[in-house]
Amino acid sequence: MNWLRSIVRSAVSILLLTSGALSVEAHPGKHSEEAVSATVLVARASLRSLLDTRELGPAATYKALGLTGGAAAHTFYIRNNFTTHWVEEAGWNPQARQALNLLGRAADVGLDRNHYAWPGLQGLPDSLRLAARAGRGQQLALSELHLTDALLQYLLHQQRGRLHPNSLTAASPPDSLTAVLIADQLYQALQSPDLVTALLRYQPTGRGYRLLQQTWARALHASPTDSARLMQDTTAGFRRVAVNLERLRWEPAADSEYAIVNIPAYRLQLIRNGQVLRTHRVIVGKPDMPTPVLSSRMVVFVVAPEWRVPYSIAVREFLPELQRDPGYLYDNHYRMYDGRGRLINPWRVDWQKMTPEKFSYAIRQRAGSFNALGNVVFYFPNQQTVFLHDTPARSAFTRTDRALSHGCVRVEKPLQLAEYLLRRENRAAELTEMYQRVREHEKQRYDLTRSLPIYLRYYTCETDKGKLVFLPDIYSQDKPLEMALFN
Repeated sequence: MNWLRSIVRSAVSILLLTSGALSVEAHPGKHSEEAVSATVLVARASLRSLLDTRELGPAATYKALGLTGGAAAHTFYIRNNFTTHWVEEAGWNPQARQALNLLGRAADVGLDRNHYAWPGLQGLPDSLRLAARAGRGQQLALSELHLTDALLQYLLHQQRGRLHPNSLTAASPPDSLTAVLIADQLYQALQSPDLVTALLRYQPTGRGYRLLQQTWARALHASPTDSARLMQDTTAGFRRVAVNLERLRWEPAADSEYAIVNIPAYRLQLIRNGQVLRTHRVIVGKPDMPTPVLSSRMVVFVVAPEWRVPYSIAVREFLPELQRDPGYLYDNHYRMYDGRGRLINPWRVDWQKMTPEKFSYAIRQRAGSFNALGNVVFYFPNQQTVFLHDTPARSAFTRTDRALSHGCVRVEKPLQLAEYLLRRENRAAELTEMYQRVREHEKQRYDLTRSLPIYLRYYTCETDKGKLVFLPDIYSQDKPLEMALFN
C-alpha cells in the first residue's frame, strides 16, 4: 500500500498549499464548517488518486483497494466527478447512516449483511478518532469508496442474485453496461429524500418475489423474539427464505398472463395481471425422475390423445411385464409396432431373449378413459419432452405427497384448463365439439393462436394469505444452493 500513501500525501500537500485559507491550523478563528470542507476536499482529491488505474491496471487497482464490485464504483465516481457523497468531518453523514441501516437490514431481502462489509463500515467514527489529522482525508476517501462499493453490490444482488443459476458459482462482476446502470441507480437514489425507499425500489417486481419478500420482512420484524428465532431457524427461517428469494431473482420479467407450476407445492396457477384466476392440483415427477425447471409457451392441446410410450419407460417398466406375460399389452389397451409401423403380435416375440439394447418396438395406447394421458394433453416446446396431461388415476390428487409421475405434470380437472384456453381466444363455440370428442374418444387437436407462457418452477417457500409457507424439498435442491450462498 506504499503507492497509495505516496499518492495521497501528494494530493494532501497540494490542497494544503493552495487552500491554506481553509486550514484550521493557519486560521484558528475559522468556523468548524470550513474545517469540514477542507477535510472533505482532501478526501475528494484522494478518491481521484486512489482510483487512478494507469500504474497497476484496473483489476490490480481494485484488488488493492479491496473493491468487490471493481469497475462499478469507479464508474460511479467518474460519472459524478469524484464527488464524495457519504462522509463529513466526523465520519458518516446522515445519508451514509441511512445506507448503513439498509445494509444492516439486508436480511429483509434475503441477503447477508456480512457480504457487504457492514461490520467494518460501522467502525469509521472510531477509526477516525484514532487517525492522525493528516490522515483523515485518506481514511474518509477509503471509507467512502468501500460504502459505495458495498451499496453497488447490494443493488446488483437484490436485483439479479448473487449466484449463476446453472453453476451456483458467484456471479461475475458487472460488465460495463451493468456498471453504468447500477451506478446511475445509486446516484438517482441519492437525489431522493428517502434513500432507503429509493434503493429498495430496484428490487424485482415479479409477483412471487414481491409477496415472499414483503411477508418475510413483516414476520422478521414482528418482535425481537420472532426476529431471533427466524434468523436462527435452519428449516423454516432466514436461509430457506434467502434460497427462494435468490431463485426468484433469476426470473425474467413476468408476462401479464401465464401459467406457473410450483413443483414442491404440487400446484398449477393461472395468473393474469398479478391475480390468481385458477388453481389446479398437480402430480409431479418422482425424486428419481424429477420434473424439470423450465420456461416455455403452451401452443397446442389434444383431446382423446393416443399415448406413445417413451422408450425409457418401455424398457424399464413394460419389458419386465412382457417377459412375465405377453398379454400385458392387450390387457391394458396397448398395441405394439415395429420400425415400419406394422402391428406386432406380442405372443410371437421371444421375450426371454429380449434385452433393452435389442428392444426396437413402439408401444402405443389408444384413446379412452384408461389412457395414461387421460382425456387431454397440453404441449409446450422443451428439450426434456415433458408436458401437462390428464390421468385416469384421479384419486392420487387427494394425496399430500404427489411426486409420483415419470416427470410430466398430471393436472386435476384439466378440461377446465382446456376450456380456459379456448375462451381466452374467443373460441367458446368450439367447446361443445371438444366435449363431444372426449366422450367419443375421438382425437382432436387445438392449435392456440395466442400461446400461453408456462413456467415450471421449484420454490420451497411461498406465501398463503399473508403467512409464510415452507414446502418439502422433494428433490433436495435447497442444500446445494444454501451452501453456495452462505459458505
